Amino acid sequence: MANNIEKDQKVKVVALDFDGVITSLDIDWKAAIHQASDLVGYDVRSLILFYEINFGKLNFQKVSAEIEKLELEAIKKAPVLPCVNEVMLKLSEKHVEIHIVSMQSYRVVKEFLDQHGLSSYFKGIITREKCPSKKAQVECLIKKTGCSPSQLLLVDDNKRNISLCSELGVVCFLFQVKQNSKDAKKIWDKIIELLE
Repeated sequence: MANNIEKDQKVKVVALDFDGVITSLDIDWKAAIHQASDLVGYDVRSLILFYEINFGKLNFQKVSAEIEKLELEAIKKAPVLPCVNEVMLKLSEKHVEIHIVSMQSYRVVKEFLDQHGLSSYFKGIITREKCPSKKAQVECLIKKTGCSPSQLLLVDDNKRNISLCSELGVVCFLFQVKQNSKDAKKIWDKIIELLE
């Protein structure tokens, strides 16, 4: 499930999605979109597209703040997904930089990582407040770290994000695991193999 890997280009930076890779937020996204629509006074069909179009505008800030409330409530009950703790240790032993790239808010990601003792593994967190799309987040991370695109591994559970970020030349891994620790271990083992 990985692409763009060249054996002579060793991965130096790992970018992990938050919701779907590190945890699973129990949010009714249809209701959240309806709430965003009511807030801005028109039909919002996708929060992701809304964020991209409205980045830097008042409507972005209003909707982001309301969605953050839902996300903050969700992290109270959200689990660390199977194998994440062990994998963070393995990744840190590989001496790669580990970052979060997420469409959640910075506060949500930071609070969750702090609550679960994971913060120390991450060199950085890029969220919707800084970059309004996954592709923009990955571009920002490439610039920030100075790595070449082929030295960055993105692990994400969204096919659209994988497709868009593949265009940048980064190594992409589509992460599809339900909360089953046996399957999660197999998937994470495949990801770790990409670093060898």
